[in-house]
Amino acid sequence: MIKNIFIMKATTGELIFHKSYEDIFDVKLTSSFLSAIFSFVKQTLKTEKLSEIEVGPFRFIFEIEKIKSEELMFAIFADRTDNLVELRNQLREVKAQFLDKFELASLTEFDGEISKFFEFENNIDDIMEKSKQLVSEDIQKDLLNIINELHTFSSFVMASALLTQTGRVIVSYLNPNVLSEIIKLLEARFLIGNNKINELITLESFGILSLVGINSFISVIQFKNNCPFETALIISKKFSSRLRNLIF
Repeated sequence: MIKNIFIMKATTGELIFHKSYEDIFDVKLTSSFLSAIFSFVKQTLKTEKLSEIEVGPFRFIFEIEKIKSEELMFAIFADRTDNLVELRNQLREVKAQFLDKFELASLTEFDGEISKFFEFENNIDDIMEKSKQLVSEDIQKDLLNIINELHTFSSFVMASALLTQTGRVIVSYLNPNVLSEIIKLLEARFLIGNNKINELITLESFGILSLVGINSFISVIQFKNNCPFETALIISKKFSSRLRNLIF
């Protein structure tokens, strides 16, 4: 769950905008802490590519935007277990809308008056609301019916799920450990720029895993180890085709 959203001057820690969902810490003190981290990375490690850091059960996600001689930091503070790809996409949307909404001069020649940025909270609310529900409740019910039919169709099928390409769970009957492994896989692919799966089938210790891309979604089926690959492919294609017809 997202705890806080920060927009600030990266080098000075001067806070431009923040949105708090939980009052865990002093916001101004935290902005100074984030600025110090950025300065350390920039001056000591000779890079401005600050991506994310983990602190105990929490995680900071960063996006840096250079405007003339200034560097703006956009940051999300969330639970470490939250989906990294989803958080990154939300933060990039926050950055894009903020830079589009306000003139560069008001950002690079910031006079300390933050009230003019208060209205951006409406944008934040819209971004978060749009990310909550990707399919309607009616479609969700039909999804469950299709998945239940799949599980009775073949004795090879152990579990299944529908995820987004970024790893957000729409429906899942997968074991939590298996689901966690899939999300880690999607996060790793995202970090190297390969952020869309078309078709992937692998043999794992927990069985045969089949992932089929459906535009922005991925259908997932976990098969038993003794399932023939050809059978797994046929079932996966039929399953994904039914989901495609339902969603689109």
